[in-house]
Amino acid sequence: MDIIKVPIGYLLDWIYGFVNNYGVALILFTLAVKLILLPLTLKQQKSMTKMQKLQPKLQALQEKYKNDQQMLSQETMKLYKEYGASPMGGCLPLLIQLPILISLYRVIYEPLKYMCHYSADKIAALAKAADISLKGNAMAQINIAQKLGEINFDFFGLNLAQKPSFDLWVTLSIPVLAAVTTYLSSKITQWMNRKPEEKKDEPKKPQRVLSTEPKKNAQNNAPSTEGMTKSMSVIMPIFTLWITWTLPMAMGVYWIASNVFGIIQTALLNNFYANKFSEEIEIYDSEKKARQSEIHPNKKKRRN
Repeated sequence: MDIIKVPIGYLLDWIYGFVNNYGVALILFTLAVKLILLPLTLKQQKSMTKMQKLQPKLQALQEKYKNDQQMLSQETMKLYKEYGASPMGGCLPLLIQLPILISLYRVIYEPLKYMCHYSADKIAALAKAADISLKGNAMAQINIAQKLGEINFDFFGLNLAQKPSFDLWVTLSIPVLAAVTTYLSSKITQWMNRKPEEKKDEPKKPQRVLSTEPKKNAQNNAPSTEGMTKSMSVIMPIFTLWITWTLPMAMGVYWIASNVFGIIQTALLNNFYANKFSEEIEIYDSEKKARQSEIHPNKKKRRN
């Protein structure tokens, strides 16, 4: 994926040229990636917020067609189309960030090639000068860059070229913070995407025990989705902890910065779009009701 790795290397090197610190450069690089992906993030947040606001209508459909799954599917898709919502609208930014993460992994391991833009012959010459073998050594370019002073890997006393180790306890803070921020990001997103009535009823959870009906309905509506969300909120922090433990601390710094910027971004955008879509849906429903009254002006009178 040189088509991604090469631009990442140039961008990271360009930022590093200003700050002359690898850790700060990684944080600023993460911010730059967030800004580049902002149009897609806006689309993702719009989709997530709109789906959240449509939950009451979806629940009404699920109750109405609980015995007819085919009709429920048709009416659900009709509802999405009517309000311009898409259940898959939030997936694209996640899919794009994966190749960026994988490419950054290679850029971190091969700084001489992608950041310093050295040729294979020059890298071989530097390896000989540093007495470091390139063959079968995943950390070779990092060690060469560090030994010859090509890149300053120091970040508040941490050597970001090295992996976390029990020999130096402070290095454990990187994978731990990466896992914690991943967990917080997941939990904050779940909380923001809950239905408004759930947020209001949260302090009254013990009272729900008096009636098993809401629980039953929730299980009938989307047990797999709810279970998967809860599972991922546990699996992802563990996966993050393992990844950032086995890789140089530079990857952990990127992971932490990405999570922190993501949390701030999500909070700001959710607050904006929540109010915006609430007003839009309310206006649309009022106009829809008015149109239906014009089409059937005597319907209410006949019922009376």
